[in-house]
Amino acid sequence: MERTPKIIIGISVTLLVALGLGIYAYFQSWEYLQGPVLTVIEPLNGSTSTTSLVTLLGNARNVAFLTLNGRQIFTNEQGRFRESLLLPKGYSIMTLEGKDRFGHSVEKRLELVYKPEQSKNENSKMENGTTTAPQF
Repeated sequence: MERTPKIIIGISVTLLVALGLGIYAYFQSWEYLQGPVLTVIEPLNGSTSTTSLVTLLGNARNVAFLTLNGRQIFTNEQGRFRESLLLPKGYSIMTLEGKDRFGHSVEKRLELVYKPEQSKNENSKMENGTTTAPQF
């Protein structure tokens, strides 16, 4: 009868240690299980810009290597990135890809439209049907 409390205490301690190791292993492997995470803050996907220069802002977590259209970009200590993009007229697709140190990757596509504003002179010329030759 005297051994029963010792056995119960021994089993309890063993279970607590095993549970603690399991929880520790879970939290240590969380980065591996979650993989890379990319968040684009600005510009919004599908937005239209009236200026050709746009600034891409976002966050990257669990990312060891980050590319924008195949060109490596860098994050700061908090995982934030900021890149300036020069858009051609019309529709553009930007691809942001992040890879973690375990080989997992995630890709975000950003579709943007650059539609330059027409000045008042251009609008009036188009309405009147008149054009002038460029002066040199």
